[in-house]
Amino acid sequence: MKAKLGLLFALVIAGGLLGLGADCYGASQRGWSGPVVVDDALYLCTVEGEVVAYTLHEDPRPSIGDWWQPFEPDERGSAYFYGTPAVANGVVYIGSYGGKVYALDAEFGTLIWEYPPKGYIDDIVGGAAVAGGTVYIGSSDGKLYALDAESGGEVWPQPFDTGDKIWATPAVSGGVVYIGSFDQSLYALDAETGEKLWEFETGGAIGATPLLHDDTIYIGSFDRKFYGINLDGTEKWVFEADNWFWAKAVVYEDIVIAGCLDGWVYALNAEDGTEAWPARELGGAVRADLALAGDLVIVGSDEDMVYVLEAGTGRPVWPYPVDGHVRAPLFAEGDRVYVHTTEGTLYALDMEQRRQLWSKQTVR
Repeated sequence: MKAKLGLLFALVIAGGLLGLGADCYGASQRGWSGPVVVDDALYLCTVEGEVVAYTLHEDPRPSIGDWWQPFEPDERGSAYFYGTPAVANGVVYIGSYGGKVYALDAEFGTLIWEYPPKGYIDDIVGGAAVAGGTVYIGSSDGKLYALDAESGGEVWPQPFDTGDKIWATPAVSGGVVYIGSFDQSLYALDAETGEKLWEFETGGAIGATPLLHDDTIYIGSFDRKFYGINLDGTEKWVFEADNWFWAKAVVYEDIVIAGCLDGWVYALNAEDGTEAWPARELGGAVRADLALAGDLVIVGSDEDMVYVLEAGTGRPVWPYPVDGHVRAPLFAEGDRVYVHTTEGTLYALDMEQRRQLWSKQTVR
């Protein structure tokens, strides 16, 4: 029965995505990827299927482009990226919708290895997590892969198979990998061996990255519920909204803040799931991972807007229009927040001064 429900969810989700319009997964051959900043360099995958690196200067505009690495489409025409790059020890790791995992030199952009060396796995939608010299990444074939960060070789005896699509980015903490699947479950796996420690079942597919805070896992599901889960895999509390939860939440002073496809932002007390402040309606669906900058929470929406709220109260501070949907994870560093839209524009916003520092078109 669970397998049949999982298939039904997959069909409904695929149809719903296509019905949403431009730039849906697999619908238009244009990816979207969140930015990440490491050591004054910003790494990003463009909507056209290139991985780029920009050096950030004090002026504060980025350079034209320190390097860019294009990837040729495979026989299916897929060379696009939806996951945010992961950067560790001078290497950029990214999975493509074409079914490849790439490791690139962070300084020069040269290819170090690719997995699999020949052929492809299924479409990769989520990003990678890197911990303890291992790269963890999921695929639409339902499997979570553990790869040696230096060589790209397989670490586990075999990938962990959930039985349905993985579109989420894993989280790693305390020697445990947490990953959600379209089979409606969140899994906790031994990071070293890939052995399943426990499985937590929800009533819907999971596309979000888990948030870990004070011995609790916080994650939303396509069953319209947001969960607090104990580290032993038991339910702590559950909160229900009017649509799917897709974005990764953030936490501010024991307030868990989550965006929903119903266009609302919910603030929940970390201990019991009750509302910390009244939900705020934004208008557009929230699919992008939220960001936290000081005492401000930043939320992107399909309404082509970025909203800034006081994290402690939910009071609106600054609505900022952008030129496309915000579906890629936001990235905050200090008072700066970086936003990449589905139209290929990268924005740098200053939260302290409430102004745009610069914008750059990443389409070549």
